[in-house]
Parts: sequence; C-alpha cells; structure tokens
Amino acid sequence: MSKEQEKAQKQKKISRTLIIVLILIVLPAISYYWLNKGYKLRVEALNIEANYGKVRSVSVIYPDGQKEDQIAKKVCVIHLFGEEPDLTENNRLILDTAERLFDQFGTNPNFRLVMIAKDGTAEFRSHFQKMLSAEYVTWAWTGAIGSWSTILLNGYDSFCIKEKIKPAKEYFALCDTNGVIKHFYNALDHKDVDKMAQHIAIILPPPTE
Repeated sequence: MSKEQEKAQKQKKISRTLIIVLILIVLPAISYYWLNKGYKLRVEALNIEANYGKVRSVSVIYPDGQKEDQIAKKVCVIHLFGEEPDLTENNRLILDTAERLFDQFGTNPNFRLVMIAKDGTAEFRSHFQKMLSAEYVTWAWTGAIGSWSTILLNGYDSFCIKEKIKPAKEYFALCDTNGVIKHFYNALDHKDVDKMAQHIAIILPPPTE
C-alpha cells in the first residue's frame, strides 16, 4: 500500500470518528443545553416561588353521602363571574376561552376549570349548557361567592402591586396542584391567555394510567 493510500485511509478514519463524536456526544449536549435553558426560562417566567393565596375546596356531595373536593391536587384555571352573571360580550369570551382550554387540556384528569357564579341569567346558563364540554368533570362550578372573592381579590391586588400593572377588568387565576395561586392573567387579552396556556403546560402533571 502506498503512503498516499495509507494517508487517505487515516483521514477517512479520523473523519468517521469525528462524525460519530459529533452525532453521539456534541449534538445531544447542545440539544440538552438549549432544551434545559428554554425550560428554565419558562419556569422563571411563571415564577415557581410565587404565592398569591390558597384556594378553597369545591365540594360535591354524591347521592350515597360521600363528599369529594373536585379540585384537590388539580391544576386549576379560575374565574369569578359573581352574582347573576349575564351573557355579556366579555362573559361569552371568557366561557369560549375556557372551552378552548378544555379542548387543549381537558383530557388530562389533573386539569380543572373553576367557574364561580351564583345563579345567572337564562341566556348565560343556556350558553354554557350548550357547550360540548359542559357535562365533563373538568368544569367545576361553585356559588361560594364570598370566600372566593376574598381569596381572588386579595391575591390579585398583591399580584398587580408586585408586577406594577393596572388591574384588568376580568382576569383568570392559575393555581398549581398544591392549591397555590401562581399567576393572574387578563382574561380579555389574547396574548395573556396564550401565556397562561403555556404556563399550564409547564405545571400540569402528565395523566397517569
């Protein structure tokens, strides 16, 4: 074998070795770095250490007398409609947004939509009852206006002061599986709602079989 051939074979071996190192070590390391960095940025955006209050239970009593908290250990999106809500343009948007969140996360048993309202007009109730998701356990309705108002209003005031923002007319609250409110979002702002969906995806545990 000539020296030129030996040199060419060595160069091929070196090239193959470099390619293998690149595929097996360098590229996975780069991918891990950027994925890890992206995850940290998303976690920082949500502020995992935030605590804007603890949610109360949403209990249901079954015919046999058993009592269950529908939102215990669930990631919850919460909205306060108040007393006798009507189907205003804003309330329709909020319900439709909740329906889209159901489409995105509703198959996960660890997710709940907590809607707080006492009674409501016939038009309001009819709109909700016609939603495709209305009969699913993902929706948790409660009429406990007083205690929920205190929890949400106090938390939202603290959030707005900390974030130095003007309070929104309508808002969603997001709580984790420990029942701690982590963040608030302008319910009428599409970008803020999109941000909420990203945050839900971060803290929502995967479904278990």
